[in-house]
Amino acid sequence: MGAALPTVDLGPGRKAVAVAAQASATCARLDDGSAKCWGSNALGSLGLGDSVSRGTTPGQMGASLPVLDLGPGQSVLEISSAPSGFRGEHHQCAVLVGGAVKCWGRNDNGELGLGDVLLRGAVSADMGASLAFVALGAGRTARHISAGTAHTCALLDNAKVKCWGANGGGQLGGVPSSSGPIGDQPDEMGDALPAIDLGTGRTVVELVSGASWSCARLDNGTIKCWGGNTHGELGLGDTRDRGGSPSDMGDALPAVDL
Repeated sequence: MGAALPTVDLGPGRKAVAVAAQASATCARLDDGSAKCWGSNALGSLGLGDSVSRGTTPGQMGASLPVLDLGPGQSVLEISSAPSGFRGEHHQCAVLVGGAVKCWGRNDNGELGLGDVLLRGAVSADMGASLAFVALGAGRTARHISAGTAHTCALLDNAKVKCWGANGGGQLGGVPSSSGPIGDQPDEMGDALPAIDLGTGRTVVELVSGASWSCARLDNGTIKCWGGNTHGELGLGDTRDRGGSPSDMGDALPAVDL
């Protein structure tokens, strides 16, 4: 460690503004508005148009590591990496300047929010202008994005939250678990995707997603969590999942007792 631990080479003159790390890959938003990702690249999760991992051998980093191609003139405000994935197979999402969202990588459960289950990022034709924006609803943009293992949540410009992807544990927050994933079929996104009800008059300040759950810090300083709860990750004193039914949410969803 110390002086013996080298810095990550992000390219000549480049500095990191923010970093997003998960089980097998890391992404950095750079000072020029671009982003670079390295690590495991199963299913094109690095968004580089191939499935070659980066960072394991000399000569793959620095100027040799391509920036993410998210379309002409696009700059990245935020990037989020899924916290874990099978053999490194995961997805990542970025909020762009202006609030549009693009996601790439694994898509078995519609976690990319593109109305299908086709992965993106393993071939060059997947990225750039060809990578569609996630439909968040008419006039809606994203302030923040949070990628779970197989679901994704966005904090919108109106301080509401929308989630899509896998829903086995109720992580979509009120969408019946029996409905299956959301975002894997056409016409499930945009205005058809409801905002999550976190209580009367409540709005969201901060959002984070885990394996099969998400938590929100609300405008009144409380925290509410929903989704899978096998290990008590919802902080509610039990191991019962929440969010697999509309009756779990809104005022019925308790705040975490801190």
